[in-house]
Amino acid sequence: MNMIELHILQSFPVTCLNRDDVGAPKSARFGGVQRARVSSQCWKRAIRELATDYAPGQFAGQRTRYVVKALESGFAAKGAVEAKAKTLARITADAIGTLDDPEKGNVKTLLFFSPQELSAVIEAVWSLGISDDLLQHYESDDKKKAEKAKKELDALTKKAAKSLASSVKDAADIAIFGRMVADDHTLTVEGAGLFSHALSTHAVSNELDFFSAVDDAKIGSDDTGAGHIGTIEFNSACYYRYVGLNLGLLADEAHLQHFTAEERKAVLTAFIRAAVLAVPNARKNSMFGFNPPSYVLGLRRSGQPISLVNAFEQSVADGKGGYVKESEKALKAHWSQLKGLYCLSTDTEAELPPDNLDAFIGKLLGASV
Repeated sequence: MNMIELHILQSFPVTCLNRDDVGAPKSARFGGVQRARVSSQCWKRAIRELATDYAPGQFAGQRTRYVVKALESGFAAKGAVEAKAKTLARITADAIGTLDDPEKGNVKTLLFFSPQELSAVIEAVWSLGISDDLLQHYESDDKKKAEKAKKELDALTKKAAKSLASSVKDAADIAIFGRMVADDHTLTVEGAGLFSHALSTHAVSNELDFFSAVDDAKIGSDDTGAGHIGTIEFNSACYYRYVGLNLGLLADEAHLQHFTAEERKAVLTAFIRAAVLAVPNARKNSMFGFNPPSYVLGLRRSGQPISLVNAFEQSVADGKGGYVKESEKALKAHWSQLKGLYCLSTDTEAELPPDNLDAFIGKLLGASV
């Protein structure tokens, strides 16, 4: 496997980056102590959203159950009257995701498609030249006619739905993050990206913040009580997280083979920048956790992906110098040990700092992508 790997250390004070089912910061036990945790899914979403800012024309995928309206608008743009556009949208949505509620316009599971992919399936269904008579039979009160029409339309649209897997230039995020379609495995895309849960390098206990809110209309009155009181949980932690990218998989026929070398480089640049800088935006207005990484080790190499989280299996001890520097020392020492023990080699190693972000990305991408 030819890949780029990022080993990231990132420190956050007073945050709740990723909440569990009771609103508390997520956690996990590792190395015999409780750690702060941020799920990979949470950080992946933050990376995907930020990558859209850096390369909007290539990272344009949208994950949603509500595809019927978009399909309906597409068929209307093709010239279909309102009733026909609505029916075509419903049967197409049913073909790609199993229609759930026709009135709400949603399918049963989340779909992850780009605008160009949806345009491709709209074009494919429209080009079938489905007759108005067949659509009328589909909507008929006559059960036999409706069942026969549904069977015929299902066969036509399911075949047309395969065009969702066509080569487009706005689905780099789908190639990296992957797509799972339970109803049609041919549309499933294995993601070229690999993401760990972020885990604190040291022991962490969640803390409680008691807060009160003043009722402005009561100011000056005899009632001096708070308008609202409550508690929320938070923690402070230095996290280790891993982000990897399988370059060989990313460049194959099912992913971005149809991109030019320059387009792939733009995708990689946007992704690495977003992977380094993205932060989950939970409680962004009340805790503001937008802290960039303190240290990133970037590797370009071949072989099996390797996490360096075991550098912190023995948790970093409390010290006057904080956790970041000690975590960086532990990470570097562990990587050096693994290289020697398992005879690992790299094509490129980059560090942020001393490199700035542009130089860091440039070293990892080099002349070939």
